[in-house]
Amino acid sequence: MENADFCSELKPVGNKSKNWLYRNTVGAFKSAGPAKSVLFGFVFVLFVLYALVLIIPFAWILINSFKDPVDFGLNKWGISFSAGFENYVQAFNYKVKGTSVLGMYLNSLLVVGGGVVVTLISCTLASYTMAKYKFRGRGIIYNVVIISMMVPIVGTLPAQYRLMQNLGLVDNILGVWFLYSGGFGFNFLFLYAYFKSISWTYAEAAQIDGASDFRIFIQIMVPMAKPALTAVGVLTFMGLWCDYQTPYFYLNSMPTIALGLKDMADQLAYDPNYPLVLATAVTATIPILVIFCVFQKTIMNNMTVGGLKG
Repeated sequence: MENADFCSELKPVGNKSKNWLYRNTVGAFKSAGPAKSVLFGFVFVLFVLYALVLIIPFAWILINSFKDPVDFGLNKWGISFSAGFENYVQAFNYKVKGTSVLGMYLNSLLVVGGGVVVTLISCTLASYTMAKYKFRGRGIIYNVVIISMMVPIVGTLPAQYRLMQNLGLVDNILGVWFLYSGGFGFNFLFLYAYFKSISWTYAEAAQIDGASDFRIFIQIMVPMAKPALTAVGVLTFMGLWCDYQTPYFYLNSMPTIALGLKDMADQLAYDPNYPLVLATAVTATIPILVIFCVFQKTIMNNMTVGGLKG
C-alpha cells in the first residue's frame, strides 16, 4: 500500500504527463524528497547556466551576422537587421584560395566523409580484437593507448609532419585520411567498452554452426554494435568538420569550411568585416546542427542496446 501510494504521488496529472520538459523538471522536483530537492535544484541551476553559456554566444553570432560592419562596430549587442541577408550572399560568393564557400563545403564533405569511414573501420577492428581475443601483449597495448592520449598533439606534430613529408602525403587527401585512420583514442575506448559488454554466447553458437571469426565479426558483432558505431560516426563527423589544424598543415591547397573560416578571418584582419565572417560561421554550423538533431536519440541511447539477459 505504501509503495502504491508513493507511486500515485509521483504520477503527473492530466496532459502534463505527456510533457517531457515537465516530467524532467517540475515533476522530478516535486517527486524528490527535501534533501534530493535541494540537490536537484542545485544541479538544475548548473545545467541552465551551462546551457546559457552555449546558447548566448551562438545567438550573438546569429544576430550580428545580419548587421553591416558600421552597425556592428557601433552596436555589438543590439538586435538589428541592417544588412539583411546580404552577408550570407557575400559569404557564398567569397573565395579563399580560389575556392568558394560551396566548394569548401564539398571539400569538407569529401575529407570528413572519408575520415569517418577510415576511423570507423580502424577503431572497430582494433577495439573488437582487443575486447574479444586474448593474446600476449594485449595489456601492454591497452596501457600504451591510455598513455599516448596524455601526450599533447603539439608534442608529436614535428615528427608527424616529417613522416608525412617523407611519405609524400603532404597536400594530399590520402594523407589526411591516413592521419584520421588511427585506431586508438577515445573512439577506441568507447567501442572497446561496448564490445566488451556484448556476450560471447552469440559467437559460440555461430562457431558450432561452422562460422569463421570474420563471419562472426561481420554478421553478428557489427550489427549488435550498430548503435555505438552510429554514435561514434556522428561524433567523429562533428569533430572532423570543425577540425582546421589537420587541413591547415596537410591539405593547404584544398581548403575545407573550417580552414576557409580561419583564412577568411586572416584576410579580413586589415579590412574587418566581422558580420561576413559570422555569417559564414553560421552556414558552417548548419550540417552539424542537422546531424545532431537527426541522431541525438541514437547518441543518447546507444548504450541501451544490450546482449543476453540473465
